[in-house]
Formats: sequence, C-alpha cells, structure tokens
Amino acid sequence: MTWKILLVIALLLTSMSGVTLYYRTLYYDAEKARKIAVSDREKQQVAFEQLSQQIQTISALDDRHTKELADVQAKNHHLRRKLDRGGRVLVKGHCPVSTPRPSSLGHAGTIELSSIAGRNVLDIRAGIISDQAKIKYLQDYIRKVVLSNQHAKPNS
Repeated sequence: MTWKILLVIALLLTSMSGVTLYYRTLYYDAEKARKIAVSDREKQQVAFEQLSQQIQTISALDDRHTKELADVQAKNHHLRRKLDRGGRVLVKGHCPVSTPRPSSLGHAGTIELSSIAGRNVLDIRAGIISDQAKIKYLQDYIRKVVLSNQHAKPNS
C-alpha cells in the first residue's frame, strides 16, 4: 500500500513539474515577445524622429530655394516689363572687328537687340535661372538629407 502512495506522490510531482515547466516556457516566450515589441517600438520611434528631421530639413530647403527663385524671377519679370515699356536692358557683349587694327582701349561699339530678341534673351535667362535653382536645390537635398541619412545608418 505504501508503494501505491509513493507512486501517486511521484505522479503528482511529475505532473506538477510538467505543468510548471509548461507555464515557465509560456512566461519566457511572452517575455521574449514583449522585449521584441519594445525594441521594435524604439526603432520605430527613432525612425519617426529621423523622418521628422528630414521633413523639417526638406521644408527649410524648399522655403529657402523657393524664395531665392521667386526673387530672381521677379527681377527677370521686372526686366521684361522694362523692355516691354521701351526701356533698355544692358546686354554685355563683344563685337570682333572685321579688319585688323592696332589694339586700343577706345570706345567699344554697343549692341542693341530688337525687342523680340531682348524678350528671347530674358526667356533664356529665366530658363537658366530656373535650372540653376533646381540644381542647387537638388545638390542641397543630397548633401543635407540623403548623405546625412547614410551617415546616420552606417549598416544600411
């Protein structure tokens, strides 16, 4: 009879050990999942902060370059209005002399453009200004956003 009691006690201890091991495994799995979730949340927070910083940088770049472009376009528009009203716009140029003469610092000839040619020059100037502003913006974007992002994540 004592061996039956010992057997029952052994079975109870074995089953209790199994249940304890099962719940301990569940606890460790849940703790591991919690740590992963916390780590993921921290990574998302860092990514969000980096994205916010990039957005602020891009916004500042955009504001600065948009203002610079608007100022230069306003100047070009002013020159166009001046030309349309019959005013003169200075175009620096050089006219080579057709016959050889001794070199001098005398009076250079002036170049006058027709109003259509003047408008064309201003259109070309506006296009060049716009292209230069875009290039400058993209260079700043690459320097301040793309390259700084690569320095922030050296493993990427």
